[in-house]
Amino acid sequence: MKKIWKRVCTGLLTLTTILTALPTTSAYAAETQYWTESSERVGYIEHVMNDGTIHLTFNEGHMKVEGETAYCIDINTGFKNGYKTKHDASSSMSAAQIEDVALSLEYVKQYRGSHSNLNANQGYMLEQCVVWQRLSEQLGWQCDNVRAAYSEISQDIQNEVYAGARVFVQANKGRYKCGGYIYTGEGQDLGQFWAELNVGNAKVKKTTANEIVTNGNAMYSIAGATFGIFSDQNCSNQIGTLTTNENGETNEVEVTAGTVYIKELSAPKGYKLDTTVHSLKVEAGKTAVLNVSDVPKVTETLVGLFKIDMETGKATAQGNAALTGAEFTWHYYDGLYTKDNLPERATRTWVTKTVAEKDSNGTVHYVTKLADAYKVSGDTFYTQNEKSVLPLGTLTVEETKAPDGYLLDGAYMQAGDSTEQIKGMYLTQITEDGELAVLSGSNQYSVSDQVIRGGVKIQKRDLETKDTKAQGSATLKDTAFAIISLNENSVLVEGKLYKKNETVKTIQTGIDGIATTTADLLPYGKYKLEETKAPEGYLTDGAKAIEFSITENGKIVD
Repeated sequence: MKKIWKRVCTGLLTLTTILTALPTTSAYAAETQYWTESSERVGYIEHVMNDGTIHLTFNEGHMKVEGETAYCIDINTGFKNGYKTKHDASSSMSAAQIEDVALSLEYVKQYRGSHSNLNANQGYMLEQCVVWQRLSEQLGWQCDNVRAAYSEISQDIQNEVYAGARVFVQANKGRYKCGGYIYTGEGQDLGQFWAELNVGNAKVKKTTANEIVTNGNAMYSIAGATFGIFSDQNCSNQIGTLTTNENGETNEVEVTAGTVYIKELSAPKGYKLDTTVHSLKVEAGKTAVLNVSDVPKVTETLVGLFKIDMETGKATAQGNAALTGAEFTWHYYDGLYTKDNLPERATRTWVTKTVAEKDSNGTVHYVTKLADAYKVSGDTFYTQNEKSVLPLGTLTVEETKAPDGYLLDGAYMQAGDSTEQIKGMYLTQITEDGELAVLSGSNQYSVSDQVIRGGVKIQKRDLETKDTKAQGSATLKDTAFAIISLNENSVLVEGKLYKKNETVKTIQTGIDGIATTTADLLPYGKYKLEETKAPEGYLTDGAKAIEFSITENGKIVD
């Protein structure tokens, strides 16, 4: 009891001698008054000075404002029950001071929550002591080590709590929204402080925008994308960085609760950079996930193959041949390869054919490419935005079936004005170039096929005897036959083009009555032989035109 009276007397004395205390705030009659009281005694406090001496020991009360817990914020002044005026703590304390006290209290409250061995009075004394300790350091009271008596709370517990509070404050500055109220009036001032967690976590979950293109394709990876977290929509103040792993998930970055803005800084392998600024609302104590998808780089520039006649160099078939229906086999490989190391099995395979198409000028071309309009068989095409595309990787193509009237052997591809003849399989790679996927080489090639060529042979006979020997002094030698084209398309014979019904060649019989051409004179098509000059001793009357067709290469029609 003597110690308690000593504290009261000392408190009255210090009213006239204290040099450092919280600034006062003027009160006005119109301000609301709050009832403050010390409702019950919680235990003994030792007012330990910085030099280690115990200035006094007193039995502390549980301070309350309108029934809610509060704390003494002036250890050097005695308390009196009564009405006090409420002020925001910022009116007499800096933000740093409020944060220091509020976070210290928050630590003790969390400590109490995990240590059920502490009773309510012990918990309150620890809270009150950290308030005094923080204010002593801030205001120079010289009692930075004020504590509960060790008979109330063990030294080990108190040392742990006070040290832990200091560490917690340093580790959590800026992570909590802190505030408080101060109640002033007659006697000791009281304070209430609070700290609300004001941070959460932000992360990104990235997926592909086109699984058909990227799944299982080593040319694409969602790992390694980086995102910046910004406090402003203009993305001028970066506060964190996120990086995706192989599953498309990023690390978590702690941010102040509220809205943050996330923008992709670098795209992962094979993907286009997403330039969108995404907003993400983060709640305190929770992890907010931004789900985004990146568009894979693909090329919409498909290789177009244009069929032409090898001899004329034009997109017009000779004779009765055709440039439609040529078939090409395409192989796609999901990696970058050369002809020397192509895998045995392609990722996807297609067969397409040439079809006739008119350009804007009305000119007909015989074209094929990787699109449904040309497809004969094979896997489904890769598509993006409803268009046929090619992913990053390797593409090969080779003519595997010549059109009617043409030979597969000797066919070759050429790009534009290039003189290079690409025979057999053609290979191109689709690689990244900035934000694009590009084909190596050209995207348009002419494909030249050799037309089938053959010849014709005719045996002149006597009309009456049907024999290959002439009658009497007549002869079968020097009979002339005109070879006339019956084809809608022109034919090239001995370097000259001939239209339908034009004579492409005149041949004459020898002494044996036989007239023949070479085995490669006539292009694939239909012709007729018409006798134009009778041999000596014969008339042309009664001679009939003979129609024949060239359908096999190197064969002489007899």
